[in-house]
Amino acid sequence: MTSAPLFLALRYLRPTRSFISVITVISMLGVMLGVGVLVFVMSVFSGWQREFRQMLIGFEPHALVKPFSTPEGDPSAPKPADWRELRKVLAQRPEVVSAVPVAEGTIVVENNGNLQGLPVIGMMDEPDNALLIKLKKHIAEDAKGNTKVVDQKTGKVTYRKGEFNLSDDCIVISDKFAKELGAKVGDTLVVHAEKSVTQFIRQVREIPEDAEEKKRAEALDNVTVLSKDLKLVATLRADTAGQKAYVPMNVAQEFFNLESDVSGIELELKEPEDVEKVMDRIYHSGAIPDTWVYSTWIQEHAMHLESVENQHTMMWFILLFIMLVASICVMNTTITVTVKKRREIGILTALGTRAWQIIAIFVSQAGIVALVGVVAGLAGGFFVLSIRNWLRDQISSLTGRDIFPQDIYFLSSIPAHTDPAELLAICTTAVALCLLAALIPSWFAARVDPAVALRDGG
Repeated sequence: MTSAPLFLALRYLRPTRSFISVITVISMLGVMLGVGVLVFVMSVFSGWQREFRQMLIGFEPHALVKPFSTPEGDPSAPKPADWRELRKVLAQRPEVVSAVPVAEGTIVVENNGNLQGLPVIGMMDEPDNALLIKLKKHIAEDAKGNTKVVDQKTGKVTYRKGEFNLSDDCIVISDKFAKELGAKVGDTLVVHAEKSVTQFIRQVREIPEDAEEKKRAEALDNVTVLSKDLKLVATLRADTAGQKAYVPMNVAQEFFNLESDVSGIELELKEPEDVEKVMDRIYHSGAIPDTWVYSTWIQEHAMHLESVENQHTMMWFILLFIMLVASICVMNTTITVTVKKRREIGILTALGTRAWQIIAIFVSQAGIVALVGVVAGLAGGFFVLSIRNWLRDQISSLTGRDIFPQDIYFLSSIPAHTDPAELLAICTTAVALCLLAALIPSWFAARVDPAVALRDGG
């Protein structure tokens, strides 16, 4: 009787023109749908999670070492170590690819009367600047290698060569910000220091409204804003390089009143995914003085990364309910089959078939349904994954809404990454739930009294 349960399970699954065949097919479709949805959604989510991390590594400094902030004017505060000496020490570390001084802050960009604030990084245009090298890969270009420029008034499309060059009075911004500002490559933008703009507004407000026109004009003449004309030499893709702007180091130092100092030293590491361990090792080795602190790309985006992890977990719980519904369908099928086959169960029991063999018949039937559904679900899930971007375009054209907006996910196409361990977990969970769902009605069916079963079945 070792193969009898499987033989009978296959016999009961033979297609017939009966209600049992219909609900069996429905059960298979339920499992297929559950597995297919899980495979598609979790692959897309894992792909986005993976691409999001790689995107951050691709344009963010891996780590930033900066002076410990102390209250201004505090004579007792220790003076930070010289950044030049610290840069040499950090650059010699085997874990470090490059150590680049940077000046960070916020500027106000003006073009045709349109003013907008923007975070900016000032850097030196050095050949070993790893941050500059990886940022150059994000220049917004068409297939010919030229920057695409669309005239906002006429709609005419032209192409200009963009070059990430920070050796002159120039600026590099994102293509999205350039569009909002109405600027194109080759334009000259008026850039203001944020602090001077804030100070300008405060000084203007301090001028009495009832002051004489002459005195008011004299007061306004004494109010100045630190401004500079910078040429837009290139634009970066906002979907892969974020929204920051980049200017030469001397320009940033002037804007942020740093003189010859810097905001910090940006580090590019050989192992950016292990940045926390690497920076902890560098710090405890004494390479970073006590008057300096460090931050990593993971710390800077901790909220976003934690949110992604939480969404991943919640997605698992939500989608598992689809599998629960599919397993309930299998349970209904098993209940129906055991009721219809009540007389046969009685005969098998009267002939000496053990309870566990009766249970094995219907659990095997549920297992076959689950396996067929899983295989069909995997095929369907991977097929939908292969046409995901085409489907996105079709849905967007029909509904007028982008289901994967670039502004939110920072990616121009829907990514996908299938984790084998996650795929195994999906398949195992689907089969286990179906077997567990079939076990309960099968157990009750195996406990039936043969005489009662034969009498009721007859």
